[in-house]
Amino acid sequence: MIFKMIGRFLSVALILALACGTFAGCGGGSGNDAIVLKLASDAPIDHIATRLNEAAAEKVKERTDGRVVVDYFGASQLGSYESVYQEIVMGTVDIAQITVPDALDARLGAAYLPYYATSFEEAEVLYAPDSYMTKVFAELTAQNGVRFLGWVLEGFIGMGVVKDPSNVFEPGAVKGIKLRSPAMATFRIVQEDLGYNPITITYAEVPMAIQTKVVDGWIGGTPNMNYAWVGEIITKMYVNYLHAEATSYVMSEKSLEKLSPEDQQIVIDVFREQSVQSIKDARDNEEVYKAKLTDDYGVEVVEFTKEQLQKNADFVRDVTWTKLEEVLTPELIAGFRAEVEKMK
Repeated sequence: MIFKMIGRFLSVALILALACGTFAGCGGGSGNDAIVLKLASDAPIDHIATRLNEAAAEKVKERTDGRVVVDYFGASQLGSYESVYQEIVMGTVDIAQITVPDALDARLGAAYLPYYATSFEEAEVLYAPDSYMTKVFAELTAQNGVRFLGWVLEGFIGMGVVKDPSNVFEPGAVKGIKLRSPAMATFRIVQEDLGYNPITITYAEVPMAIQTKVVDGWIGGTPNMNYAWVGEIITKMYVNYLHAEATSYVMSEKSLEKLSPEDQQIVIDVFREQSVQSIKDARDNEEVYKAKLTDDYGVEVVEFTKEQLQKNADFVRDVTWTKLEEVLTPELIAGFRAEVEKMK
């Protein structure tokens, strides 16, 4: 009889132990019961975003006393940003630092509205946690069951090329080169308007496309990204501030629901802190990698003057933004114009 009772007790204990293992958080959620969140990024190792992401993982573990662990997968280990966002929506990837694709909603391309910000000073305001752009994105991603946690300002996107464009400083003039472009309309249309021939190629295929002369260069990378991704390939980089490289911290609402209210807030706060930190770090990082491109790879870095930059920005805001009303809606474009006017 005693042995039967002991057997029943052990069986019940085993069931409870398995239940706790299945539903992380039982018994305080520490130690082996830690909830593991997958964080995906396409940032290479030598990149500002990688440093921010690794620091975020450390902060989450420390502040939750090990109840929540962030497992970081950089360099597109979990797939392209298009597929990763789909997994964020489904909850099979928990958090991502990515370009949010516009496949589910064309308005999501607004993050890369060309010449929205033309300096780091402007970006600090226009991509702040309480900015119009942030509020727009939070509303749009929420419709996909995704929590927008903040921007990662990596710097400003320019052109890395192996063939010199013609009339490079003159907006609208024929440039005579093929440039890689992401699929988003906010990239493709502005390249056409400025006089380039955009070819849609995924981020992962950029180095090969340049080496095999499918394209003569690419738009889609800051000085840091050009250094880390194609530094050994390109011969010149034009710093024209065409797009702010503002990737996004996003998290699946399904993943947030796994956490206690306390740990939800900790995770949200950590990634918002990293977002703000990115804006502070981006300017210095930009200068470092412009110099490294030249020093380490012999890349000639050509910077647009303030006058050349303003001439291109005025052209794009007049010509391209008007075209983008069809994609992003007149309402959003009107809102963005109002924000830009405040900066003057």
